Amino acid sequence: MTIKLPKPSIKKILSGHSWLGISVGALTYLVCLTGSLAVFFEEFERWEQPHIEEYQQYSAELINKAVGHALPRMQSLPESLYVVLPTDDVPRIHISDGVQEWFVNRDGSLSEPPVEAWTHMLKELHNHLHLPETVGLIIVASLGAMLCSLIISGLLAHPRIFKDAFKFRVGGKKHLEQVDIHNRLGVWGTPFFFIIGLTGAFFGLAGILITVNAEMSYNGDQEAMLNTVYGADPVVSNSAAIINYARALAELKQQAATATPIYLHIHSINTDHQFLEIAATLPQRLIYSEMYRFKASGEFINHQGLSDGDAGRQLAYSVYRIHFGHFNGFISKILYAIMGLALTVLSASGINIWLNKRKQRSFLNDLWVAVVWGVPLALSLSASFSLQGFSALLSFLLVMLVVSIGCLLIKDEVKYRGLLINMLLLSILLLVASHIVIFGVELALSPAAFFINVALVSLSILAGLIVHYKRLPFCTGQ
Repeated sequence: MTIKLPKPSIKKILSGHSWLGISVGALTYLVCLTGSLAVFFEEFERWEQPHIEEYQQYSAELINKAVGHALPRMQSLPESLYVVLPTDDVPRIHISDGVQEWFVNRDGSLSEPPVEAWTHMLKELHNHLHLPETVGLIIVASLGAMLCSLIISGLLAHPRIFKDAFKFRVGGKKHLEQVDIHNRLGVWGTPFFFIIGLTGAFFGLAGILITVNAEMSYNGDQEAMLNTVYGADPVVSNSAAIINYARALAELKQQAATATPIYLHIHSINTDHQFLEIAATLPQRLIYSEMYRFKASGEFINHQGLSDGDAGRQLAYSVYRIHFGHFNGFISKILYAIMGLALTVLSASGINIWLNKRKQRSFLNDLWVAVVWGVPLALSLSASFSLQGFSALLSFLLVMLVVSIGCLLIKDEVKYRGLLINMLLLSILLLVASHIVIFGVELALSPAAFFINVALVSLSILAGLIVHYKRLPFCTGQ
């Protein structure tokens, strides 16, 4: 297949593609790399607290006990109370009012709170770069929109891109090697990359669209607009004093036999207006969940219509699973992580191409090596420091500062790249060793931590073999 456009048009599109990629290259690289890791945020959260009691079987009595233990600990009666139920990915129960949160033991008593440590830092870095949330979300959403533009302009700027889909020149000139890596990944990953860019843009820009549309069509009433999109809450009065969780769960089975509950949302608890929502996943559906509403007595009210309502409502509630790959078990997570890393390499190779085409060398060559290999090193070391009680974000920033200063002092990107790669591989092994020392061998090899620790060791050894015994094309920092 050949895309036929006039040569002047192709030249202009290529120039625009290059400058757009250069302008957002470092941020795109950071967001893509953290996103690839964040696919496994549930596994990392379990890994950070492997000692928490895990189980999948629960009862209405356990839920009732957990709520009874949690309410006295809260400073005031919460407007909403959530009981998050165990799943295959996270076989733990925790209870939260949106501010305070505790894990729940098998007997219904409360355990320790979830930590906001390295995994939390990773998610926040990916979602809004640890900037003020609104500003950060807009920036990250804009990166998603720019990614879509880069994909389209990249396809248009390379007339032979599909014809050369299998062309890969390794071992020759650095520039041609990087071009082939960039173009081949761009071709084969286009559908995935476009979906990631589009859904990423949705997350950040949704708030702006809601505000604008509410002003234009709902006299500024955002709640009324959201009710139109997602469905309004039922109005309940003279509610029963005690919530009948057992009847509600039994009623759910009657209403949707294939639904799997993932969390309970108790509205206006201990008031005349209290009612219960049960969020449940449905097989073969991309929506995050359907919401089933029940009176406190357990009598079924209705469902929100997220699974069978308007197409726009179903799509809006499917964006999360589409973006993070949480829709087909562990296999989809693995595939998303691989494709996310491919997008990370695509971002890095674009800057590599630009640096190789320049006729002069400058501090930008050194700084780019610091970004490409300093970010994963900072993520790895910050995880180790976080396990020992230090701030994950502060550790990440300090490592990046040291790495950036080091590149400007050494001024040899080849030598510095090799140093950073070796430090990265060693830091991953150090991370696993730290986890074993802190939690012990039994917990480090428990179901809560086994996958992460084995994956980290395997990744470090495999990457070391590839880097030191075979040349890895995208290891070039330039």
